[in-house]
Parts: sequence; structure tokens; C-alpha cells
Amino acid sequence: MPTFFQNKDSLPPELLDRWDHAVSEYDRVLREICGKSETKRLFFYNATREKSALFWRLLNGKEPLPMPPPTSFAYPWYEIVENPGPHPVGDIWFRSYGRLLDTRLAELRGTDREDHLFIQQCGWTVLSRNAAAQEMWDVMQDGHFTLDDQNRLMAAGPEWIVQYGKWPAYRLFVQRYRWYTLLKSMVPVLSLVNSSSWSGTRTVVIGEHGKDAEMESDGWFLEKVSCAN
Repeated sequence: MPTFFQNKDSLPPELLDRWDHAVSEYDRVLREICGKSETKRLFFYNATREKSALFWRLLNGKEPLPMPPPTSFAYPWYEIVENPGPHPVGDIWFRSYGRLLDTRLAELRGTDREDHLFIQQCGWTVLSRNAAAQEMWDVMQDGHFTLDDQNRLMAAGPEWIVQYGKWPAYRLFVQRYRWYTLLKSMVPVLSLVNSSSWSGTRTVVIGEHGKDAEMESDGWFLEKVSCAN
């Protein structure tokens, strides 16, 4: 869990000048989130300001968003709302999508099947998917697939249209990306594929730079639909 600052006394003057405004806005937003729920108040108000992404945002002169943004590993993902992308995403869980929900959760959600993909541990509602994504999901659900299946389906261009809350829809798609690893780690890395999302398929060596190897792989990216081609 990140700590954005150690204590109030450690802050530079330009941030200290915004302290009172940040405290006021932070408390206002939390009151709106919590309402009359004592459980929510206990949960949110136990979070220290030093560890709050919202409070750090306010201290840096930015205003709260009109509604909570998606999260990335439990922290507000402001960048994905304020920058159209594409944004690389490294953790996606497809296999829960489409599964039957228990009775209580189904009543709360208004659907008897899971309609979320979990992107960096945050549930996004699926609006649609293309034929390649449908085939990829079918193969994942069947559970009988090979690396050749993964390579073929990722190369086919699977795309999902997903949405978080009332924010605009996003396109989740596959794109090639470059990255580095130590030369001594190159051989095992070439056979490494994320088992839940298939990220890392078709990995090839682009070049060697000192002790590092430059690699290219398939990866997942999120982009606002209005910005897609």
C-alpha cells in the first residue's frame, strides 16, 4: 500500500497552503460516499490521509472527479479517466465472466450470471465482444487449449467493449509492446504466458543491449471507445 507523504510536517510549503482546502473537500467526498452507513464511515475514515490517493490529489491542486473512478489494484485509477489512452493493463481475469452467481449476489446485481471482467482487480461490465474474443472465451471456459491456441487467438485481435459505472465505454484490445529483461532470464521468459489473460503470447527477441534483452509480446490495452479508430 503506497504512502503518498509521511506526515503534514514533511510537506513542502506549496502543498501545505492547500491543506485546509484538501481536508474540507476530502471530508465532503467521504460524507457523500458513506451517507448514513456506519460501516462505510468506519471503513473509509480509518484510511489515513497519508495513504489516500484522493487526499494526495487534492493536495496537488486537483479537484475530485464527479464520481468514483475505476480502481487499479484497489487504488483510484485517475489516469485512465483523464487520459484517453491506450493504457497497458497487466492483470485481467476472464474466467469468472459468464459464471452463475449465488442467489443473493444475483438479486443485488440484477443478473444471474457474472457480467464483469476483472481488470487489475476491478470489475468492468462487458457490453460486447468481437468474434475473436468470443472464441477466446469459449476456449478458456472449455479448459483444453495449447500455447498454439493462445498464440493464434491473441493474434486474431480479440476485443471487448467494457464500462465501469457511468464512465464512458472502453475498448479492451491486444497490441504488441516492447519490454526488457536480463539476458540470463531470457530463455525461461520466452515460454512464460499469463495463464488467466494470455498476455505475453508470441514473445520474440528484438535485440540485446548490454546485459538486457529487448523483447516483444502481445499485451492488453484499454482505450476510450471515442478515441478508437
